[in-house]
Amino acid sequence: MSSERIAYKVEGIAPPLPVFSSAIQCNGFVYTSGQIGATPDGKLVQGPITNRVNQIMDNLEKVLQAHGSGLEHTVKFNIYITSYDTFSELNEAYLKRMPSPAPARSCIGVATLPRGTDVEIECVGVVVPAKSKL
Repeated sequence: MSSERIAYKVEGIAPPLPVFSSAIQCNGFVYTSGQIGATPDGKLVQGPITNRVNQIMDNLEKVLQAHGSGLEHTVKFNIYITSYDTFSELNEAYLKRMPSPAPARSCIGVATLPRGTDVEIECVGVVVPAKSKL
């Protein structure tokens, strides 16, 4: 297990701003930055919150895989939403992508999120040695 901090380039998602990495791999875990429902070309997905949650989960899967993990190896999620009016729709889309048992999770209501979106999700995954680039 290496305590070196590593950030791999992630193909198939909108690139992060220069002030952060998509994720950092360190000590057997990968810590993702928050993802919003943006397509690889940077366009925010429209429609109901479930559309953005699905895009976010696709983005997180790519980030996790680039760092030797995957949604099936996640241990913690933090979700930020601007309205609890969409909480049940969020949960419905989220649960379709979760392993069993479901990871630990927090869901925090906030006033605003980047680019005016209504949901942002970040997670922590375990690096699987067979998948890792280290």
